[in-house]
Amino acid sequence: MIRKICILSCLILSMASCTKDFNKINVDPTQPASVPLDYIFGQSQLLFAGSAGDPGYTTWRGNFIYAMPMVQQFASLGSFYSGDKYLFSATNDASGAYFGTSNGEGNYPNSIKNLVNLIYLARQDSVTNVNILSMARILKVLQMSIMTDMYGDIPYFQAGLGYLSSVYSPAYDKQQDIYMDMLNELDQAGSALSTSAYIPSAADFAYQGDIGKWKHFANSLMLRLAMRLQKVDATTAQAWVNKALTGGVMTSNDESYIIIYPGGASATTNPNSYNLGPSNKITRGEVLHGNIQWSKTLIDAMKARQDPRLSQIAAVGETSAGTGTTPGDNSPGVQKGLPNGLDVSPDPIATYSVMNINIYTDNAPDIILSYAEVEFLKAEAIERGWFAGTAATEYRNGQAAALQQMASYTPTYAPSAGDITAYQAANPYPGGTLDNKVEAIQTELWTLFACTFNGYEAWADWRRTGFPVLTPVNYVGNASNGQIPRRLIYPTEQITLSADAYKAAIAAQGPDLFTTHMWWDAQ
Repeated sequence: MIRKICILSCLILSMASCTKDFNKINVDPTQPASVPLDYIFGQSQLLFAGSAGDPGYTTWRGNFIYAMPMVQQFASLGSFYSGDKYLFSATNDASGAYFGTSNGEGNYPNSIKNLVNLIYLARQDSVTNVNILSMARILKVLQMSIMTDMYGDIPYFQAGLGYLSSVYSPAYDKQQDIYMDMLNELDQAGSALSTSAYIPSAADFAYQGDIGKWKHFANSLMLRLAMRLQKVDATTAQAWVNKALTGGVMTSNDESYIIIYPGGASATTNPNSYNLGPSNKITRGEVLHGNIQWSKTLIDAMKARQDPRLSQIAAVGETSAGTGTTPGDNSPGVQKGLPNGLDVSPDPIATYSVMNINIYTDNAPDIILSYAEVEFLKAEAIERGWFAGTAATEYRNGQAAALQQMASYTPTYAPSAGDITAYQAANPYPGGTLDNKVEAIQTELWTLFACTFNGYEAWADWRRTGFPVLTPVNYVGNASNGQIPRRLIYPTEQITLSADAYKAAIAAQGPDLFTTHMWWDAQ
């Protein structure tokens, strides 16, 4: 069905309009008079992880080049994967790619524009379209939350209004204002979802129109964002955590927010596969733009924790040939992570762990928010005294769910009951201080996010809590004084294209540097 929706969307957007009323001189004859909201909604889900022209552009730069190497899930030789060494290049400008540029790539020209347009259209008949409208509002929060977590102050209230309201240089809004509105949006949109109104089941690539799951997704995202306020406003954080958990969050892996791709055409291919697969940007150890490997920090941690996912996500000696692949050795004993911050590897590059082909096939799932994450965040909230319950129980539930979630990639990855028990026994919930417990929870989350290619959340949670403890690299010429960056730098073209808005943002937030802390990342 996802392929059908994509094909129909493309046909509708490209077909000629037929009309005999030549007096309507302001009607574009090359475009349809209207596009069914289902198709715009389906496309908006797909655009979350990549832009229209290049489904890997956004993920590749924001996630693979910066976020995952910065928190030492990935490592790379050379300078192309800038996050490995905290480098910035105005020429390459990978730092600004997630934000979006005037060449039409990135999220503002694509995902955000589509969602704002969809919300506008759905509101023309908000009673009939209440579910599409609510789902679009939730997805906009999902996208905007990652945007603001990467850059800080960003265009939010005026974003995407170029066509609708002729706002071509939107103001940058304060992150605090953005967060308060996002939490309210999730509350309102989740509450408005209705089983008695039209449901776009065929166009919903995550939940197939299951309203209950959408409500739990909205509240789970609310929990994620509420926890982000831990350092800057614990009182507000607690209030929203309570609202989310009382309202109902994900209760099983069946409710994880996952986009399932059929593969084949680039528009229906998992963007992680687009970046990691043969004949594309990265060929697992062969140098195109530079290699990218699993980091020594991650591999060593997984080995020490006797993590059964190690052999599922990593392999040594894997090669590519045209459109085919040759799996490598995935036994735990041979796994070896590449140290971060190097130009030359201590050993032959082929001896280091790369990504197991099973987790980046064309039709691999894109796991965006999982039940396991919800359980770990719930455990932390309980430990902070923000919700009633037993943190150790939620922690163990999270561990089990994280291992079981790997079956999304292939059924053969489903753990046995013994596998889960053994992992929980090797990594028990600790006693002692709050820091001890938060470190254990965050180490589980950091590993989970590596297994699901979610460097955005790993980096955000590391900035929020300081865990897991990472040793920064201090590469010559780095742009952060040898410290792991706290934010990404805006696209350089914003200096001229949106000069007044850009200057106002810097005046409010601080210098446009890797080292500037954003609002929720209070020093």
